[in-house]
Amino acid sequence: MTRIIISEKPSMGRAIASALGIQGSGHGFIRGGDVIVTWCVGHLVTAMGPEGYDPRLKSWKLDTVPFFPETFRYAPIAATRDQYEVVAKLITRDDVVDVVNATDAGREGELIFDLVYRLSGCTKPVKRFWTSSLTDNAIREAYARMKPGDAYSGLRDAARSRQESDWLVGINCTRAQTLVMQRAGGEGVYSIGRVQTPTLALLVTRELEIKDFVPKNFWTLIAKFQAEAGTYKGKWFRKIDGKDHDRFDLEEDAKALADKLAGLPGKVASVTSRTEKKKPELLYDLTNLQKESNKRFGFTAEHTLEVAQELYEAKLISYPRTNSRYLTKADAQKAASWIKSIARGQITDLQPFVADLRKRWPVVLDRRFVNDKEVEDHSALVPTENPAKNLQGDRLKIYELIARRFLAAFFPDRIEARTTIITRIGKESFKTTGVVVQDLGWSAVDPPHGRPKKEKANTEGPEAEEDSGLPAVVKAEDVETKDLVCRAGKTSPPKSMTEGDLLGAMQSAGKELADEELKGAMKDCGLGTPATRANIIETLLKRGYVERARSVLQPTTKGIELIQSIRAENLKSPKMTGEWEAGLERMRRGETRRDEFMNGIRTFVTELVEQIKKHTPQGNRRAFGPVVGTCPKCGSNLHLRDWQGKYYVKCASSADPACRVSFDSDSKGKPLENCRFCQGPVRTSRNGGKVCALCNKWQTEKTADPPTPKSSTNGT
Repeated sequence: MTRIIISEKPSMGRAIASALGIQGSGHGFIRGGDVIVTWCVGHLVTAMGPEGYDPRLKSWKLDTVPFFPETFRYAPIAATRDQYEVVAKLITRDDVVDVVNATDAGREGELIFDLVYRLSGCTKPVKRFWTSSLTDNAIREAYARMKPGDAYSGLRDAARSRQESDWLVGINCTRAQTLVMQRAGGEGVYSIGRVQTPTLALLVTRELEIKDFVPKNFWTLIAKFQAEAGTYKGKWFRKIDGKDHDRFDLEEDAKALADKLAGLPGKVASVTSRTEKKKPELLYDLTNLQKESNKRFGFTAEHTLEVAQELYEAKLISYPRTNSRYLTKADAQKAASWIKSIARGQITDLQPFVADLRKRWPVVLDRRFVNDKEVEDHSALVPTENPAKNLQGDRLKIYELIARRFLAAFFPDRIEARTTIITRIGKESFKTTGVVVQDLGWSAVDPPHGRPKKEKANTEGPEAEEDSGLPAVVKAEDVETKDLVCRAGKTSPPKSMTEGDLLGAMQSAGKELADEELKGAMKDCGLGTPATRANIIETLLKRGYVERARSVLQPTTKGIELIQSIRAENLKSPKMTGEWEAGLERMRRGETRRDEFMNGIRTFVTELVEQIKKHTPQGNRRAFGPVVGTCPKCGSNLHLRDWQGKYYVKCASSADPACRVSFDSDSKGKPLENCRFCQGPVRTSRNGGKVCALCNKWQTEKTADPPTPKSSTNGT
């Protein structure tokens, strides 16, 4: 009798087979004795579109949404159908006694297996293989303690409900939003998603804040003092309602005070010092690793995940798609083996820190990093017992980040001495702050990004560079006022989001929610999950809602138009995700039935679709983008648009719906090319040719006919 083990990827299947001593080979599987290891390639099965239920639904019409399948239908993904057939054939064989689900230990892994299992018609008993590491020892341990598949029925129900709910929102709201946008002058598909849309809203909100920002001039007053032990600088401030105010709105006010105080002596009003201890950073989860690698190396979230996955499959780090920054008590007992693997590895810069730990051997991980309650599916990202030997490039960079963060957890606090001096000239106060690092502690192992090599202290307030070289002054000491300088400044707009900033915003989304259960449901996930956030960002880019501009992400005109047109606030806020995650978590724990949850989703989707229809009525021909002129053909407004970094102008067609004037333009709406025959603006057709938007003549050298090499029937 045969057992079938199904992993999520071929590399994982090979790792499992190797650890269990299974060495035979086959097409899409590995066989050894009475055990066969086969694999998926990510998802092998996908949900059918509406046309899979009724061919008439292939046409998008407002009166056909919302659409709710009585039973969801699925089909193999065309690109990986062959592997699906391999898996389906294996698990439905008569000699198979049970099937082991060895996909990733989490909600999405559960779904990948469940879809294949159900579509194939398999009814064999299921065992669940659950591990956070692909080392041989971890695989053998997980194989020895497998549980019946029904022990994870709550997780399976939550996975199916998440997938079906996202389908219902995506299909119905995307069709409704697209149709009303097109009737209003929009073009293409305006996709809607439970996570995608509020994520886009984060970027659009920031972009509009930047555009609406009005800078203001301000002035500060800096005094230079001479004490017996040396010179130092201080910034003027005044306490108002318990808060420090250190800016002047008018230059003349700053200069008037400088003139008033010039030449007057100063006196040290107070000197306060305090010691601050900073504990090591928590270990990495995937999102924090992506944020850090974006900040340090400019890596995209997708690239960081790809590299981390490669390291995981190479058995060098634990499971990367984790949302936890903690270890379990069982994990902590293995920490010594992970330290030893770093010692045997290739990163020589870490050897002194390992040597320091060996002097204190055996070391114990602080309980701050160990919390079984904070680990759901997987523990934090850590090295494994396998040493890194031949890593290069980006793999080495990501591995070193993880190794440094792990080692730093065993080192003492970073200790800083902070000093604040208040100096008075008459009744006016000036503040000087400074910091001296007394013990680098853990930060010697895992230096915070962007910290200057030489620690400095702030001698002029928040905007000034820190300088540790403060003179030793005492309270009531008389000092000489050497200079008073007015400095001009200007308030700065919010910064465009980097990918790391967006990941952080997605991670913390929902904290403003009033409902404690929703807030709790989103505490560890926010918008999306560590496993899906990179894909969400890439989806926004591919759909033309967002573009990369150097190191930042900026919403396109299309993205801004979409968010501004949505009146259903639940689609743009984290609230919907919070409600769903709370319900899915209750389902995972067995506290909510799947049918109850899905009935609520259907009601919710119906309301969303009706809101979309209601707030964008038919006949509203409002085109999108700034108006740059009047259509020479029908007299309607011409609107500037952009698509994938290129600009074009399109007629709103409100006076004549048959008018379809559009042409290539620069960023200000000026035509890039004019017709040789009538001087009208020229557009690029789908076949790459150039055609006049007014006279429809082709811009070839000898004829106005359309080009023949690339067959075109309509010249568009």
